[in-house]
This record gives sequence, C-alpha cells and structure tokens, in this order.
Amino acid sequence: MPRFQVLLALACAALLLQQASAFIRVFNTSFADENCREFAWVGANTWRMLEAQSGLVGVEINGMNPVTNLLDQAAALNITVLRAFASGTRPELPLQTAPGVYNEVALKALDQMLADAASRGLRILLILARNWGGPDSRIQYASWNGLQGPDDFYASPAARQDYKDNVAFLVSHVNTVNGRVYRDDPTIFGWDLMNEPRFFFNGTSDPCAQDPKKCADTLQSWIEEMSTYLKSQDPNHLVTVGEEGFFGSDSPQADSNPQPSSNWAEATAQDFVANHQIPTIDFAGIHIWPDNWGVDTQFIQAWIQAHMDATRGMGKPLIIEEFGKNVSSQDPATIAKERNPTFETVLAALNSSLESGDVLKAAQYWMWDPALVDSSSPGWANISQDQVFPSTSTMTDIIAPTARGALQYNTPVAGCTPQATSAPAGRKLLRVPLPPY
Repeated sequence: MPRFQVLLALACAALLLQQASAFIRVFNTSFADENCREFAWVGANTWRMLEAQSGLVGVEINGMNPVTNLLDQAAALNITVLRAFASGTRPELPLQTAPGVYNEVALKALDQMLADAASRGLRILLILARNWGGPDSRIQYASWNGLQGPDDFYASPAARQDYKDNVAFLVSHVNTVNGRVYRDDPTIFGWDLMNEPRFFFNGTSDPCAQDPKKCADTLQSWIEEMSTYLKSQDPNHLVTVGEEGFFGSDSPQADSNPQPSSNWAEATAQDFVANHQIPTIDFAGIHIWPDNWGVDTQFIQAWIQAHMDATRGMGKPLIIEEFGKNVSSQDPATIAKERNPTFETVLAALNSSLESGDVLKAAQYWMWDPALVDSSSPGWANISQDQVFPSTSTMTDIIAPTARGALQYNTPVAGCTPQATSAPAGRKLLRVPLPPY
C-alpha cells in the first residue's frame, strides 16, 4: 500500500466519529459552533458526488464507494466543510426530472452522502441550483416554463415559484438513511441559493451591458425573495448567495473587478454589497478564478482585500467559497509552478485574517472529484486539470497545514449563548495530529 494510504488509514483510525449536533451560527463577523467557539475552516468544492455515490461513475477505492473514500480523506485532513450540489452534475442524474418530480436515485444518493458526512463530523454546504447549465439549473427552469432564454429566469413568477417549491421539498425531506429532516440536520452547514447567479455576458450589445442597473435590480429582487422564502421554511441553517462577488456598476469599488475597463463583470448584474447586506443572507462569499479572468496573484490579493473591506461594513463574516487554478498536467513540478502560487496566496490571506481576528474566516478550494483516480478514470480528459489530489504538494504543503491551523482559532464568540445538544459535536476530528506526509 502506498505510504500516503497507510498514513491516511492510521489517521482515519484515530478519528472521533461524532456527528455534528448543533447548527453553525453567525454573530457579527464570526461563525460560532454549539459551544460558542469560533468556527473557521478550510474546505473543498466537490464534483460528481451524487454520480459517484449512486454508482454512475467511478469504481470502489480501497473497497469503498468513492464518496466514502473522499469523506474519510477529508476528515483525516481536517477539511471540515465540503460544498456540493444538491443534484447531479450530469444530465443522467437530475434531482428533478420535471418541476416537482423527483429522481429517487439522486435523492437517495444525496441522503447517503449527508448521512456518511454526519458520521465523520463533516458539514456540507449545499447548492440549491446551478447557473451554468445541466440538471436543476436556471436554464432548465427556463425551459420548463417556456421562457425565451435563461436570463428570463430571474424575473419569471412561474420559474421563481418552481424554485421555491423545490426549496420547500428539500428542507422538509426526511433522509431515508438516518431519518433526519433536512431542516433539522446540522450536518448541512447552510444553503447556497445558486452557484454563481448572474446574467450571461455575450458582448456590449447585451441588455445587461446596455442597462446594468435594470438587470442588477432584477437579480437583487430574486435574491431577496428566494432568501426570505428559504429562511421562512428553514430558520435553522445559514444562507448565502453563492456568487463570484463582482461589484456593481454604481459601486465605488467597481474598479476592483477583473478587467474593469471592459465592464463585463458589471454586466453580470451582481452587486456584492447589495446582494449580501440584506438580513436574510447570513454571510458573504466570493469566488476567485485566475484562469477565467486572466489575473495574477497580485490581483488575487487585492480582490480579497477589497471584499474584506466591504464585508466589514456589513458586520458579517466572509468566506472564499470557491478558488482554483488549472494545471496542464499532474506532474509534481507542473503543480508546484502553475497551481501552488495561487493556493499559497489565498491561504496566506486566510491565515492573516484569522490571526488578526478579521472578517475572512474560511477558504474552499476547487476541486475534489471522488471518481478521479488516474488517467483511466471517467472524465479525466475534461476535468483532471482542476483536481487537487491529496498526495500532491498543493495538499501536503499548503492546504493540509492551513486546515490544521484553522482549527486552533476557536476562541469564545461574544454575544453567543451555547446551544443545547444531545451529543458532543465533532469539532476537532483527530485524537492525534495527522502524521507528516
């Protein structure tokens, strides 16, 4: 057995397999656990979780389902929060086959993933819908309702109602594995309204490029209505938007957007401050995509700082919900050159904020696909450039040490009253430190 697998097995044997027993809450600029201790973390964005859980992709790893293997590794590495879609990512595995018609295979896979995460003391940030196509996306909602295009989704009363009906179903759904109602399950860290809600930008002739204020008002209305409804159905969990965090056209920080002279970021209709400062959004989140935006580490530092400055004014915590860097191969030297500087920049900003008690409390890297093992794995040619394997230097030298360090920032949170719990929560996962890699 490879050395990494041996060490991982030893670490997993030392885990305190305790379920999270109370909800994470927000007090001013801090997240608090059930004992009113600060909750800070390094997390991962996952891909194809339901597909792997249901057996649609992937093969057993060390005699386990690929998702089970991923969860064991995440727990051993102190990656305590995973972000995942509450649906499949492939057309073969939608959560809904039509509005209100649910795919039992996908739903049972979601149940199993949450139950297995619970038994390992992990939490899941669930994404309720997708922007970029595929199952349960706004493109799908637009199609179901006969809309002219996906950008009509945000203003359509019928599409809004379909979205809310899905919210009502999910939060009241009873997990078939452990019997927990989703709204009562603290394994769910919180909800993303959508992954990267925005209008598409195809050029300066787009309606949102011509009138960004009108589009921004439409998106703001959607965020306000959906977050208010979600909170009415599930008052227990945290809610955030799920966006990249572009500053609006009227914002004094619009020049902080990527490629500000082109105004494409403003034309997406996001407005970071307006979108997150409403009372039904509990914390702010941003994404960082240097490959897509054509930016360097200097921009990344400024992007993070601009959002920390803006979030302080809201009196809420901030997380880097998604950040990633493609590599041209999984060769160690390539990873060190092409990916690691971005990850070092982001996680250094997190460390600095945690040390000073500032608003940035977490960072979640992209990505971790449970079915990707080697070049023979399905999807390797299309998505392996995003995968961060646990044995690479990105994990061993950058992510894992920062994740272990984040657990130490657990000071008492002012204004917080401890929650009554039925069992100890799984905050610190290891009895002993993870052996060095």
